[in-house]
Amino acid sequence: MPGIGTGVVGVGVAALRGHIPAVVEGDDFSLVAICDRDPGQLKAAQERWPVPCVFTDLKQFLRTPGLEVVIVATPPGSHFEIACAAITEGKHVLVEKPLAVNLSECKAMMEMAARNKVFLGVGHEKRFHPTFQKVRSIIREGLIGKPYYCGVHWASAVKLDPERLVPEGFYPGYEWRWRDRSVGGGILQDHLPHYVDLMRDWIDDTPVAVYAQTANVARDFLGWSVDDSVWEDMCLAVVRFSNGFVLRFETGTVGRSLSPIWLLGSGIGEWTEYGYVFGTRGQVVFDLLPWDSSENGRIAIWRLGPATTEGMGWSYVELPEPSRRQGSPAGASHMMFGSQICEFARAIAGKQSRVATGEDGTITMAAVESAYQSAASRKECCIAERFKP
Repeated sequence: MPGIGTGVVGVGVAALRGHIPAVVEGDDFSLVAICDRDPGQLKAAQERWPVPCVFTDLKQFLRTPGLEVVIVATPPGSHFEIACAAITEGKHVLVEKPLAVNLSECKAMMEMAARNKVFLGVGHEKRFHPTFQKVRSIIREGLIGKPYYCGVHWASAVKLDPERLVPEGFYPGYEWRWRDRSVGGGILQDHLPHYVDLMRDWIDDTPVAVYAQTANVARDFLGWSVDDSVWEDMCLAVVRFSNGFVLRFETGTVGRSLSPIWLLGSGIGEWTEYGYVFGTRGQVVFDLLPWDSSENGRIAIWRLGPATTEGMGWSYVELPEPSRRQGSPAGASHMMFGSQICEFARAIAGKQSRVATGEDGTITMAAVESAYQSAASRKECCIAERFKP
C-alpha cells in the first residue's frame, strides 16, 4: 500500500543524505514531490529517486495531489515562512533544526499547528543515532548512577583552509551558513540545539540557565572579511538544568582536538565529536564519526562497583554492526533518519512517539537565544523565563 504522501522543500545535503532516503526506503511514507529554487538540485534528486513532481514554486508544490506531509530542509531563515504555509494548507510538518530563527517564530508555529490540528515536529535526529540510543539506555538503566555532568567537544578545522579541508561536494553547505545574514546565527545556533535536546531526552530535565562565550575567529584572527564570516565560528556554552545537571558544550569550525577512542585528529577537515557523562556511580564516554558516516560511534564505560570490587576499569560497550548498503546514507546515518521518520509517522497517527515536537524545538531555541544574550552581556542568562514548558 502507498504510504503517506510526503514532499520535501530544500534539496540540499540534509535532504539528499538524510530525509529523502528515509522517506523513499521506509514503509510509512511515499515521496510525491520535491521543491527547491535551484533546478539543478531538483534534477540531481530526480536522477537518484523516482520523484513524480518537482517544483521551484512553493505554492504550486503545496497543491500537489496527495500531499499530506511536508519536510522543511531549507536554511533556518526560511523555516517559518515555509512551515506556516504548509500548516495553513493542513499539512503535517517536520522542520530541520533549528525550528526557526527566534523564539517568537517558534511559538507562532506551535500555535498555528494547534489551530490547524496538524503535527509539528523538529529534526533532532541525533536522538535516534545508535550510539546515542545506547548512551541513553546506559543512563536510564542507572549503570552510572545519577548523572550530573556532560562535557562535549564537536568541532572541525575547515575554516583554517576551506579549499583544502572542506570535503568534496560540501562547500555550498558550509558557505551559506558562513555568509547568509538571514540564517540568524552561526555555529552556536547550528549545534547547541542538538545537545540541549539530547540531554533533555537522556535525563528528562529542562534547561534553566546558560553562560556562553562566542568568537568570530575567521574574521578577527584569520583576516576574513565581515561579509565572508558573518557569524560566530566558535562557541563555549555551559547549560544548567533544573535538577542541577550541567552541560559544558564547545563547538567550532576553526580547530578540533584528538578524539579519545577513534583517535581522529589528522590534517583533514572533518568533524571530531565526542563527550562524556559523569554519574555518581560511574562515567561513560562516546566518540562519533561525522554525521553521514556508515559507522556507529564507540562507547567506553567505567563503573564504580566493578572497579572497586573486581579491579575492572574502563571497558568498551558493544554496539550492533552497522548495516552495509549501497547509496547514502548507510549504517548509522540511515538508522538516525529512518528511525526519526518512523517515529514521525507514529506521532501523526496520534501514537506515543519519541520524535522531537514543536515544543522541544521551542525549548532548544530558548536556550539558543539565552546563550546569545549571555555572550553579549558576559553574564549567565535565564532560559526558563523565555519558555515555560
